[in-house]
Amino acid sequence: MSTPLGHPAPGVREVPAADHPDLMTLCLAADVLLTDYHPVIFDYALLDRPIVVHAPDWADYRTARGVCLELPDCPPGPVTRTEDELHALFTDPAAGLWGAHGARLRAAFRAAFSPRDDGRAAERVVREVFLDGHGLPTVTPPGARRAHDPATDPVPAS
Repeated sequence: MSTPLGHPAPGVREVPAADHPDLMTLCLAADVLLTDYHPVIFDYALLDRPIVVHAPDWADYRTARGVCLELPDCPPGPVTRTEDELHALFTDPAAGLWGAHGARLRAAFRAAFSPRDDGRAAERVVREVFLDGHGLPTVTPPGARRAHDPATDPVPAS
């Protein structure tokens, strides 16, 4: 988020994705995704971190490009249409970016668009293709997945 002069707001570090060599690494480091209509929304939603869709030109975009998903009707987080709305969302604690409303939007988005992404898709493919389906893990439904807790979960080996 920028000030009217175009400089980052105090305490905010902007990293334009186009300037970064590895979008997935950037996503892992980000606390929130501020985007327009970029498909990274689907990958970032799996991280269960706040997502803001800034869509001031949604009607024009939809008309010019065509869409297969009415994103404002099923967003993974709040949708803003003006810079004032965007500013309020990041500066007003009552705006709900970090609260239960945002979590419900993300959960509904994941349930609708990535119900099988439980972190074991690659294992299922390898077992199905190379091991004749032996030991094929079932898909864990989103509601049954355990949330990651950095305080108790072991650090993955690098």
